Amino acid sequence: MEKIFRETERFESDFYIGDYTEYLKSHPNYGMTGVAMSNMPLADIQTLHFTNKQHIPVLAVNFEKNLNYFRGDNHELVSNCECMLVSDKARKKGWLVLAELKYCGGDQRTVNENFEKALSQVRDTFLYLRDVKHLFGESDFRYIWVISLPEHDELIPFSQFYPSPERILAYKEQLHVNLICSNTIEIRTHQHVNME
Repeated sequence: MEKIFRETERFESDFYIGDYTEYLKSHPNYGMTGVAMSNMPLADIQTLHFTNKQHIPVLAVNFEKNLNYFRGDNHELVSNCECMLVSDKARKKGWLVLAELKYCGGDQRTVNENFEKALSQVRDTFLYLRDVKHLFGESDFRYIWVISLPEHDELIPFSQFYPSPERILAYKEQLHVNLICSNTIEIRTHQHVNME
């Protein structure tokens, strides 16, 4: 992955992912922009938190820092999610996470719409990386899609927005992916992550 993406980060303990895009609309002079990854909680915004008690090495790709990879044949930017995370030193089939965060503010009416948009972005990114860029094959990893609504911990497990069991099963059968909708993900092993 490091040979393919110009900018990557490594984590071996807990880490946090946030997106300052919405925050900047009301704080235009704030120093941070876009997607940020850190081994410390981010200031001023809620985040997607990966707990990593076993200190599993993780390679993280912030797609905003690698936008050239998402330029189509016509040089238009292809829709993508926030980031990709990979268990870096797995001896057997490791996991690969594609994550998207949505900040809905206080407007509960936009939560469902943002959830569906996030799911669409993760799916489109997965298909682009697999079928257009051939970054990975159908069974190279244990694929996980993570949808996070960081400002809405009170709605976890996001059950009212979760796709139907039939739709989740279709993702698993057709695309070999597992869907996790949470703001905290536990990295258990080189092969497994789960909702905490």
